[in-house]
Amino acid sequence: MECAKRSNSKPVQKKDVISSEHLIDLCDKLKDSNDVIVLRDLSMILISFAGFLRFNELSELCCNDVSFHNDHCVLFIKKSKTDIYRSGRQLFIAKGDTCACPVTMLTKYMHHAGLSAASGNFLFRPACRSGKNCFLLDKNKPLSYTRARECIVSRLKSVAPNLRLGTHSLRASGATVAANAAGVSDRCLKRHGRWKSDLAKDSYIEDSIDKKLFITRQLSL
Repeated sequence: MECAKRSNSKPVQKKDVISSEHLIDLCDKLKDSNDVIVLRDLSMILISFAGFLRFNELSELCCNDVSFHNDHCVLFIKKSKTDIYRSGRQLFIAKGDTCACPVTMLTKYMHHAGLSAASGNFLFRPACRSGKNCFLLDKNKPLSYTRARECIVSRLKSVAPNLRLGTHSLRASGATVAANAAGVSDRCLKRHGRWKSDLAKDSYIEDSIDKKLFITRQLSL
């Protein structure tokens, strides 16, 4: 039976990694847009990248789960795959200095969509376009996985047309970029991504070429 499972199994094909430069290019192209759908899609992308969010964590966010501060925002993740007691987890996201700042983009989206931080409605909802006007639907339901994936991938494909992408690409990409940066604590990285084990965390991270070469450079050959 084990032999048959191995013979019929297919190798896992992981999605490609999106870089911070890709996201900056995407936001720079759309920086003058006040379209609610555009702002919603960019906010989903940037928040997922910065917060290492799974799709169910992103879709379940409500307006009152977000609190803004001078130099950061805090997301309250009510339910997570690794939070077995459903006690929730606070996720801190710092303000950035580029047009791809997740905090600034989320603030802009909530303003133009008419969302109140005191509301218990879902943060990312289906939207409708009527002529030049665009608005979120009144019905309080989260954006479906199929539609969210379609929106996110189409936006990312405009700056990275040759990459294999999905909604989970953003979680893996954010973790990879952070892990390859100097001075990032492995413990803080694990807590930020809400991983229970190092094995789960390491499966998301793609080491940079410099880190791969660091091993043999220490051999002094």
